[in-house]
Amino acid sequence: MMTSAPLPPSLSVQSWINKGTNPIPDWAQTRMIGRREANGTFMIHTRAGLDKVQARVLVGHIVIERKGILYTRPGGEARGLLEELDEKDSGAYAALPSTPRGPTATADHAPREDVTDDITRRLGGIVPQSAAKLPIDPARKTTASSRTAGQATAASGALKKWPIAKGNPPSIENRHPSELNLDDSYQRSTDNGASQALIKKIANGWDWRMCLPLVVSKRDDGSLWVLDGQHRLAAAILRGDIPFLPCVIGVYGSVADEAAMFVAMNRARKPMNRLDDFHAAIASGDSEAIEIAKLITDAGFTVSRRTGSQSWVAGEVAFTSAISKVLRKHGATVCQLALRTMQEAWPDEVLNAGSSMFTALTKLAVNPPDDFDHDRMFRALLKRDQKEWASFLNEVKGGGEERALALRRVLLMAYEEEGEAQP
Repeated sequence: MMTSAPLPPSLSVQSWINKGTNPIPDWAQTRMIGRREANGTFMIHTRAGLDKVQARVLVGHIVIERKGILYTRPGGEARGLLEELDEKDSGAYAALPSTPRGPTATADHAPREDVTDDITRRLGGIVPQSAAKLPIDPARKTTASSRTAGQATAASGALKKWPIAKGNPPSIENRHPSELNLDDSYQRSTDNGASQALIKKIANGWDWRMCLPLVVSKRDDGSLWVLDGQHRLAAAILRGDIPFLPCVIGVYGSVADEAAMFVAMNRARKPMNRLDDFHAAIASGDSEAIEIAKLITDAGFTVSRRTGSQSWVAGEVAFTSAISKVLRKHGATVCQLALRTMQEAWPDEVLNAGSSMFTALTKLAVNPPDDFDHDRMFRALLKRDQKEWASFLNEVKGGGEERALALRRVLLMAYEEEGEAQP
């Protein structure tokens, strides 16, 4: 049952709402193009003014049949469409004064007779050069927000002259994975462990809500080449049950242009840092991230949002990855002991050697020397501040594991020097 307001009593009107799986009425099927897609949408023949065009009926949109012509609109716009058509039929528009018009942009519709799927035939909109010259009707200006109004005031009424937009607008299409190709001349190889693991992860946890459109180039011969999204493509092929992939398809001119765009897109992309990812995981309800955050806060620290060591402040923990590794291997108790030891030893200091110190302390807890005395170790820790402990790692080459092992050896030497407590 449709929940929109009753449609006006236009002549010979039928309407139906697309719920994705409900039966399509006969009067709509006669004007369909092809069949209904797996996502519930389908194409119909319709009109834009006097032009015969094609339109896609989205899930939740209404299909209206009026005088033998189909139209599709969101539910809230259907009534307005019919009122507009009724006014045109009644000749009400003829009484309006005519005003000279400048060039206007045409709608990006595929001609009804176009069955070639040639992208260049659908890019019939206004050219960028003339777009900058379009007249602006002051009556159509809106104050969308106070920020917009403020920006307009700051501009002193002068219009900014933007550089001419490059290229042509792309088309948005769903394409079967078998139609998409990869060019090895500029694409990165996926024949490595990290890429294969990512492909399997995407395939195993396929979620349409995370499947952003692939960036695709359409060459002169009609073939399609993926610039961005090769891991999603590989995952779809690996699964074998993905009927299509959403694609943003553009014309780039040559393979060299494709390669240049590939480089530009990858250089412009700002990767998500690990702490942003960690906080996002907490927000999404990830159980491990939530447990790590609780271990940190229970010890008296807070989780940092800064990955650069120069921006760390006292009382913050940035080594969530190190905690995650120990938590998975040895459990929460070992993590809790190391974090509380660090908080008690250096409550007001920046943890310059935080990751290495945490891992070294957990190694001592898991595999302590004979007759290991925790109080003696704690007294040794108090003899130096974090900067001094970090200085022992200046000459250490290698990653986090090598640095942690080196600091463990230093801690044991400090432990021996400390000596037993006098009675």
